Amino acid sequence: MQRIYDERVKQVTIGVAILVSFTVVVTASLLGWRLLPGLLGEWIGMMIGIMTTPFFMEASFAILGLVTVISLNIWRQRKDGDEFVYLEQVVGPDVPKDLPEHVKWALYREKPLDPELPSLLAQAEGAFAIGDHTAAAGWIGAMDPDELKHPETLQLRLELAIATNHRDLAEHLRREIQDLESRPL
Repeated sequence: MQRIYDERVKQVTIGVAILVSFTVVVTASLLGWRLLPGLLGEWIGMMIGIMTTPFFMEASFAILGLVTVISLNIWRQRKDGDEFVYLEQVVGPDVPKDLPEHVKWALYREKPLDPELPSLLAQAEGAFAIGDHTAAAGWIGAMDPDELKHPETLQLRLELAIATNHRDLAEHLRREIQDLESRPL
C-alpha cells in the first residue's frame, strides 16, 4: 500500500510541476514579450497575438497539451521499457475451485522458458524433500536398472530407506555405495 501511495504522490507532484511551468511560461510571455529586443520580441508578440485570439487560443492549448502528453508517454516508455508482457493462466482439472481469480494469472516481462519434464531422479528427490516417501519410491521404481546404480540415485535410495525404517535395505545400499566408491575410475 505504501508503494502505491508513493507513486500517486510522485504523479501528482509531476503534474503540478508541469502545470506550474506552463503557467510561468505563458504568464512570462504575456507580460514580458515587450521587453525582448528586436526580431525575437516582435515574433513572440505576434505569436501571442495569434494564440490569444478566440479560436486559436483553444486550438493552441489543445496542441500544446497533446504534445505534452505524447512527450511524457514517450519518456515513460523509454524509462519503463516495453509494455509487451507474457501472460500465463493456470488451467486444468486439478486447479482448485476456490482459487482466487487474481492467483490464476501470471505476468512475465521476458518469455518464460519452455516447460520441460524433470528426470525421474529429480522428481524422486522433490517428492522425498517434501516428505512424500510413497511418491519418491514410485519414481525410483520407474527407473531403469542402470539408473538405479548411479551414485546420486543410490544416495537417495539410502536416505529413503533410512526415512522409512528399512534397516536391511539401508545396510545393503551402504555396502553398495562403499563398493562403488572403492572401485578405481
